[in-house]
Amino acid sequence: MSASVLVVDDEAVFRVLAEEALISEGFEVRTAESLRKARSEIDAAAPDVLILDRRLPDGDGIDFLKSLRADGPPATVVVVVTAYGDVENAVEALRAGAWDYLTKPVQLTDLLIKLRKVLETRGLKDRLVLAMTNAAGPPTVALRSPAMLEVAERLRRVSLSPFTPVFMRGPSGVGKQRAAETVHDLTWAGEHGAPFVEVNCAALPDDLVESELFGHEKGAFTDARSTRRGLIEMAAGGTLFLDEITELPLRSQAKLLKFLDTMRFRRLGGQREIAVELRVVAATNQDPEALVLAGHFREDLYHRLTVFVVTLPALAARPEDIPDLAQTFVSFFAKRIRKRAFHLSPGALHALRSYDYPGNVRELRNIVERAVILSRGPEITERDIVLSEVREQRPPRDAFVWVPARAEGSPPSLDEVERAYLVRLLEHFEGHRSAAAQAMGVSYPTFLRRLRDFGLD
Repeated sequence: MSASVLVVDDEAVFRVLAEEALISEGFEVRTAESLRKARSEIDAAAPDVLILDRRLPDGDGIDFLKSLRADGPPATVVVVVTAYGDVENAVEALRAGAWDYLTKPVQLTDLLIKLRKVLETRGLKDRLVLAMTNAAGPPTVALRSPAMLEVAERLRRVSLSPFTPVFMRGPSGVGKQRAAETVHDLTWAGEHGAPFVEVNCAALPDDLVESELFGHEKGAFTDARSTRRGLIEMAAGGTLFLDEITELPLRSQAKLLKFLDTMRFRRLGGQREIAVELRVVAATNQDPEALVLAGHFREDLYHRLTVFVVTLPALAARPEDIPDLAQTFVSFFAKRIRKRAFHLSPGALHALRSYDYPGNVRELRNIVERAVILSRGPEITERDIVLSEVREQRPPRDAFVWVPARAEGSPPSLDEVERAYLVRLLEHFEGHRSAAAQAMGVSYPTFLRRLRDFGLD
């Protein structure tokens, strides 16, 4: 199906010439001479591309664009037409949500070039939908809520800049890795075999972090019996995903910063500098600004990584996504265990929508998997929905009011408070570390690292 274009301009000659040129290139074209007519055309059928003049008899095209974007995430790509040399108008158009701009007098060849680029962009958006509903497994991101549609649009935009670092923020279980994989798929869609290398920084032993990231030459240390490529080198030409980035030791943070600044590194024990091109995507469920202030995360590295930030909202903040996600998980797990297809009863859906999901999409997936196993089919009912008991196990808030006091009466250090908190947490959960990690709101590897740091493992 050909792409549709709506040309909004009060100059009749331009509308006629643009319509003829675009139709000859295979576009479906409609025209409007005013914003009122444009709104009517968009309400009837949203075009793929909107060519929008800035100055129109019944208003300002930029204000019209802002009203379109206020209605929700962009479904139409907008190219604004501005006066020649008016840089301020062009910048304002881009800030308002325009994909690009043209300057008057508009040359038809320039218009066609812009639209060909738009077609490439639309292709990326189509691949975005496919990537975020990957058939190889159940999706961890849905494209229904305004919040997630905005995330999808940000991923599309940054995919056009292949070497810009991306910083993923959001609580545990919201799908930061899937979002990173989506950026990778969009960025390297035309490159066969572009690697996606995932690194869980919390799971790397402190003494092996640099060897794992940068590799080593034979004889670099006692056990280095042969030369080994590091994860950065393996990710060349693709994406390096640094999950739980705030767990990197400070020394390794400094070396990572130097690499990000130059895209060059040396293997441990090596003399030769190796240059690579790749995108770095970092992710955390922590508060990086607080860690910077506490001296646990380098401020310069933080600024280097946060060139483009994508914040994934908690599932409780986007309840519109729950029904589609839940049904997708139902179909996936029913197929996996070779059960007949199920559907969710209204009572089951109500139970799922009424829960606040401290574990986010990951927890929803687990709840649905459990329901598929328990259900006798063909309908999953409310009695099959067993919600997490972690909240009931959480200690009361006043259980951790106590902090260790020093003999001289001065306040305890942050490390002393954290160690005391970990001790109390383990006592409350009777040594069950996974439950303690979930109550603390961190991943299990991160919790184990905290225990090691304070000698509590």
